Amino acid sequence: MIHLICPNPAIDRTLLIDGFIEGKPNRPYEVKEFAGGKSFNVAYALGFEPPHVDFCVHTIAGGRNGDLLEELANANNTSLQLTEVDKNTRVCNIVMDTKNNQTYPIYENSFDLNPELLDAFTNKLKHAIAPSDYVVFSGSLMKGMPGDYIASFIKEFQEKDVKVFVDTSGEALVQAYKAQPYAIKINDEEILDLFPNLKLDTVDAYADLLKSDAAAETPIFIITLGAKGIIAKINDQIIHVQAQEVAAKNPIACGDFFLGGLVKNIRLQNDAVTTLKKAISYSTANVLSWYPELKQTDIDAIYDSLEATNY
Repeated sequence: MIHLICPNPAIDRTLLIDGFIEGKPNRPYEVKEFAGGKSFNVAYALGFEPPHVDFCVHTIAGGRNGDLLEELANANNTSLQLTEVDKNTRVCNIVMDTKNNQTYPIYENSFDLNPELLDAFTNKLKHAIAPSDYVVFSGSLMKGMPGDYIASFIKEFQEKDVKVFVDTSGEALVQAYKAQPYAIKINDEEILDLFPNLKLDTVDAYADLLKSDAAAETPIFIITLGAKGIIAKINDQIIHVQAQEVAAKNPIACGDFFLGGLVKNIRLQNDAVTTLKKAISYSTANVLSWYPELKQTDIDAIYDSLEATNY
């Protein structure tokens, strides 16, 4: 089972507008709603195409919007383990001006995560994790979570061969790295949280870092480099994959789609090059849509265009 951790979900409403005008009514020509939060984007990628892998999103929700969140998740064949909160789940509106290619994210505040609610969520999550499962933390820690929240899971479940994937930043990343997770996925800015004094200005420099003792205890270490593609260590292989340049429409969830493709292909025990190319294909295909969605034709075309280099 793959467990996706999403304590702070939302109803994501994407509104497409043909030219956003200040001070006048703006009427969208299309609106779609999704179960929102980074882990729900990861879940979409996990479930997009066969073969099937078992996964579940662990989340906190309440009120009428919480019911809608569950309905939207079920419609997308996403299993939930729900901890209830006495507050209506937030709504996040993403206004896309498709004429001018501008994005206006409008995010509501969430509920307060008090110690009692955090304990209820954490205990339910821990009871669900079985030996050899995968646990995926994506995004910043929610306010109210201690900086070592992810690290504590890594330490507690290491002896049970639970594989923890970490996609975060700041103190949570530093603590998780010290606890030796199974996988880290970060970008070329977040890497400086771990190695602030290193000069990382070339692909070769990143490759040298991944070959060094600094990455030795992390079996899977992924660094996304924007236009330079990605550099990755998967077990004993160091691989650079150059991403295809595309005209992006909505890049908001691209990192989540990459993570979903990565986790799924690792779970399926695919080879390193296939895993990375599939993850990049998901990420790139997502930015071609105004919505957090994928098209198989885009994925296939992008996959065939990617070039991988071993270091």
